[in-house]
Amino acid sequence: MSQTDKRAVHALHALLIQRFPNAFPKDYNAIRPLKIDVYADLIARAPDLDPVLLRRALANHTQRDGYLLALIHGRGDHRYDLDGQPVGTVTPEERAEAQKRLDASTQRGQDRAERVRTHKEREEQRKKQREIERKNREAKAVRKAEHERVQQEITARKAALIAQGITPESRSERKHRLAREVAERAARKAQGPRLASERPGGQGLPRPAPRPPRDLTRPAQRPERPTDRDEPTPDRPLPPVAFRKKRRVVPSPDER
Repeated sequence: MSQTDKRAVHALHALLIQRFPNAFPKDYNAIRPLKIDVYADLIARAPDLDPVLLRRALANHTQRDGYLLALIHGRGDHRYDLDGQPVGTVTPEERAEAQKRLDASTQRGQDRAERVRTHKEREEQRKKQREIERKNREAKAVRKAEHERVQQEITARKAALIAQGITPESRSERKHRLAREVAERAARKAQGPRLASERPGGQGLPRPAPRPPRDLTRPAQRPERPTDRDEPTPDRPLPPVAFRKKRRVVPSPDER
């Protein structure tokens, strides 16, 4: 049923409450069971109403939980006509059927409430997730702007160094250069020492003359140190030195 038809049915139900207040009371707790085939009485007494909308409005009224409760717990088990006069009774089978319909309606209401609660919880989770994503986007934008600022500073520093004739070197380039130098030193060390002719710039250089062998039979002569004064040293007698013999005490065999 479309929204337009629902509004039309509700408007017709409000009109029935105005025309037949005894059969369609405005108070929800005053609803009473209607007589069987009350639809024919409505067609006869209200021929100006649309029969299709009238049937829908009557079905909407008799399927309400208040009407089912009236069938189950109505006093005197009476049914009433459009003027509020008792016509017929409510049988136990009709009461049992009304109880089943009420239970099904209650279950539908509980399911609907559960769906609404689940929907609200999911909406809250989605709202929190959207808030987290928004904060992450803002933090990412701040990090990106900071990165761009740092890159601009690095570019400006490089340009200043290049203007001064200095070739800038990044950290990765420096790391690669140091690794390359270490590898070259390790390769040179593995090859062993190179001859002078093999060294770069060592071709055509004269070799140094070998030193003469040293005569080990002669004592090494220490070169005389030049003195500042040429005056002769006077011969002075050395003072006498008295040597005292130290006595050694030998213990007897008994003491050993």
